Amino acid sequence: MLPADLDAIGLPALSRPMPGRGRGRRLAWCWGSFAVSVAVTAVVVAAGFSTGALFVEPLAQLVVFAVLPAVHRLRLAGLLADGRYRTVPAPALAAAVLAVTAPSGVREVTVRVGQVGGFTRCFRAGGRTVVLVHERLPVVPEATRFFLAHEAAHLARYDTVRRPAALMTALVCLYAVGTAWPLALVPGVVAVVAVVAVVNRSGERDCDRLALRWVGLSPAERAFSVAQRAYRRSVRSLLTHPAPARRLAACRLSAEE
Repeated sequence: MLPADLDAIGLPALSRPMPGRGRGRRLAWCWGSFAVSVAVTAVVVAAGFSTGALFVEPLAQLVVFAVLPAVHRLRLAGLLADGRYRTVPAPALAAAVLAVTAPSGVREVTVRVGQVGGFTRCFRAGGRTVVLVHERLPVVPEATRFFLAHEAAHLARYDTVRRPAALMTALVCLYAVGTAWPLALVPGVVAVVAVVAVVNRSGERDCDRLALRWVGLSPAERAFSVAQRAYRRSVRSLLTHPAPARRLAACRLSAEE
């Protein structure tokens, strides 16, 4: 694959940036999820089911939030150094992604290609991002446009913060409720799994909607046609992504609105 192939994909200009999560909204998301954990813990303690020591759990959540940026930087450094991928100069692609994600704080976009599971992936640590593209994907330009727009939406939403925050809040609440009512642990685990699935799947649908607004329906149809051929149902896929056929149906419905 020639590096120029990615620039030739031709991501169109977007009339306005994607709705992003700047620093203020990211902090609000983290503090809001922390507040939920504290509230649930306070109810359990106030009802006499536990002592104040139970507040260690939401405090631990706060510590995780504090170290998460450092963890993200290490993860990003690992992806940039991973020998399975190679960095390619794709200034037009990087500029297009940066144009729609800059309001959410993105300052740098690195594009790497290789054997990427799921066609494309992305990761963000602060203002630095990496977009991973399967080396054979550019032979289907329309599909590539949609997949790249979808990843840009993840970067704008800053899902590397939103998803861990939702998971940690669900786990802290589960522990607090389980302390009060041990029999609630089993249905509580089911509820946590459901929360994770809802957060992940709704996020994917929102990114599909944002990508659709950017590149249009035809690239979405081509992308999900490619995805359907490679689709393998698994427990993990059920927790993270709706089936390609369902995602395409949602895109078509959104395009009609």
